[in-house]
Amino acid sequence: MSETQERSEPSKLQRKLAVQIAEFIRDNELGEDAHLTELGLAEALKVSRTPVRRALEHLTELNVVAPMGPRRGFRVTASPEALASLTTEAGRSDEEEELYIRIAGDYVASRLPEQFSEADVMRQYGVSRGLLLRVLQRMTRERVIERNLGYGWRFAPLLRSMESHDESYRFRIVLEPAAILEPAFTLDLAWAGRTRRAHEEILKAPLANLSMIKFFEINAEFHEGLAACSGNHFFHEAVQLQNQLRRFLSYSWTYGQDRIADSCHEHMEILAAVEAGDREWAATLMRRHLDLASRLKP
Repeated sequence: MSETQERSEPSKLQRKLAVQIAEFIRDNELGEDAHLTELGLAEALKVSRTPVRRALEHLTELNVVAPMGPRRGFRVTASPEALASLTTEAGRSDEEEELYIRIAGDYVASRLPEQFSEADVMRQYGVSRGLLLRVLQRMTRERVIERNLGYGWRFAPLLRSMESHDESYRFRIVLEPAAILEPAFTLDLAWAGRTRRAHEEILKAPLANLSMIKFFEINAEFHEGLAACSGNHFFHEAVQLQNQLRRFLSYSWTYGQDRIADSCHEHMEILAAVEAGDREWAATLMRRHLDLASRLKP
């Protein structure tokens, strides 16, 4: 996975911060050519400079800001109309994410049946058909739900049973260590630096205030990033599919603070072994990490 590819697909967290910067520009009535700095935005938004830097890179790709040169910051290039369009679209995305999470939590808690109709879900959550269809389309892409042959929808049979949970982890215990041992494996150094900083930020912050969505996304990006480094797109696609299924269930889980910290440290150990060139040890650490994670039950 090249740095260019990584930049073209920012994480959900990075996109959210990019929108917050766009809202900051709009709310403070900063016109075109207004000056922005990483430090100033980090202080205004109460985050560290690292995610601000990545969000500004994303906004550069969207032609919202432009770099002024090394250590000189950025200038605003977007019109008020372009900023309004970006923040409006983000509002719709947040609404979809909220409904997605509510459906996931209710399904895991058995408050939703295995089969359902659009009308039933619209009544239960009081949402429009357009919003619901966007969420159902996402769930279909992620193989969380399937259309019934006749009428309505059904959840994928893989989701809720403990047997499928255990099967998924047994599959990953075979899959992900093997990806690290692929002959074409090449560590993306830019990705390695970014994922290390993301994990360090989790460990520095009060874990009691950590969003489970943020933890899952950083966790998922770590596993997908290593699979992408394998140079084998079959490994990468398989890990992506597992993360899609895990995402639906994991958003409604809770984890002990100790396990969150342990998981981050385990990731860092795996990364350090890869950076040291000892992929055999990294694969062993990955196998152990997944075995420990498999013992957590939803």
